[in-house]
Amino acid sequence: MDVIVTEQVLGEESEADLVEWLVADGASVQAGQPIAELETAKVRVQIESPAAGTVSILVGPSSVVELNAVIARVA
Repeated sequence: MDVIVTEQVLGEESEADLVEWLVADGASVQAGQPIAELETAKVRVQIESPAAGTVSILVGPSSVVELNAVIARVA
């Protein structure tokens, strides 16, 4: 399952900085577990895993991510 940056996360912004990953690439996670932090000009938010499984990180920390970007996969 893809981990996607959505409007619910970014609000009115169209992009955000990926501040840090809260889990390592290849880590096992549970559904709803915070896995990354994003920051816009207005807010800092955590991204949660959409499902239980193993995380494959696709975007490195300090990257700028756009709305609807896939930043990781959980298999």
